Amino acid sequence: MKDVLGLSLESWAWRAVMPALILGGNVAGFTLFVVAVLRITTWWREHRRARWEWRLGSLWWVAYFGLQLLGGLWSSDLDAWRLSLEVKSSLWFLPVLLAMPGRQVARDFWWSLGWSVTVYLSWRMLRAGWHQVVLDVPTEWRYARFSGDVHPTYMSLHLGAAFLGLGTQWARTLKPVMVWVVTVLFALSLGMLGSKAGIIAALVVAVIRMSMMWPFWGRQQRVVLSNSLPKGAARWCVFIALVLVSSWAMSGKRFAEMSSASAVMTDEQAPVQSSSSGRVMVWQTSLEIIEAHPFGVGTGDVVPELMRRYERDALTYASERQLNPHNQWLQAGVAFGWPGMLVLTLALLGCLRHAWRAGDGVLFLCVMLTILHSGVESVLEVQRGVVFIMWMLTVQLPLKDKSLQG
Repeated sequence: MKDVLGLSLESWAWRAVMPALILGGNVAGFTLFVVAVLRITTWWREHRRARWEWRLGSLWWVAYFGLQLLGGLWSSDLDAWRLSLEVKSSLWFLPVLLAMPGRQVARDFWWSLGWSVTVYLSWRMLRAGWHQVVLDVPTEWRYARFSGDVHPTYMSLHLGAAFLGLGTQWARTLKPVMVWVVTVLFALSLGMLGSKAGIIAALVVAVIRMSMMWPFWGRQQRVVLSNSLPKGAARWCVFIALVLVSSWAMSGKRFAEMSSASAVMTDEQAPVQSSSSGRVMVWQTSLEIIEAHPFGVGTGDVVPELMRRYERDALTYASERQLNPHNQWLQAGVAFGWPGMLVLTLALLGCLRHAWRAGDGVLFLCVMLTILHSGVESVLEVQRGVVFIMWMLTVQLPLKDKSLQG
């Protein structure tokens, strides 16, 4: 492929994936189609006689997509089943595409993620300032008004991953002062996004990152895992402090709503007044379905089955919003029963194991970030989640045949 400014057309196509995900709609699908065409063309012209480079653990994700496919056999809503297959095709598409001999695209992933998130958040910050100063409309600083068309939880997931790679995986040529500027931008933006899941996940991962410098990890593994992580405890400490301050100042009321969740857990008659208490109710309903259907209700019937039970129990908050289980394990359980939950668990634990054995601290923390978000959101049910997560994990998983890694 002809080089453009030192990079191949395929590389630029990969780098367009993250902006396409942020834009949403059909842009992401079209971009991935272009990526596939360029990747296959390059493989056919230059590498078709080479061995395919399968990533360790990637076949678990292909197996999880296989459950999506098989789940149509006992689904009554076939339109929903077909849509699900389209949205989640990245579960097999990206592992297969990246197994093709050709360009290693990990650097393209980090470049695309880091700069896309930085540019988008900078624009949202300037837009909020414009509304505040010029239009005297101060409502653009918080939650969905700040995140725009991207749901705050998914934007927080992207932001958390981008910060993990700041300085080592992307923005390597930035001066230290600019790295600090981006750190402040990310920390303040996380508080303004106001996603409870995103803030808690980012803080937990940041604390784990800091703890990797401490003795309880064991000297050898601490050194190995830390080798691929950015140095400088001061920046991580400042990030944690700024996230705490901005979250308290901009999104304190959202965290106060979490008390309503405990009320719902202890009193079935307690009103559902927030997203936290709403999640508890859908979790309880999802567990009820899994108990009644140990092999699930099918790929296409998850929301219809939930809606029937929401309406039966007069859960207006959930039924009006047509809420899914808001937990990836429960999502898998409602759709495919215990086999689905098992395959999902093995896929994520496999990624953790491979990261630990390879001493890849960045991958280890990216998997942790995914697991934490999966606990409170069905992250593999929308493109901004499944495409991003599969791309992030697949490009970093070690090769099956270590002799191919050079």
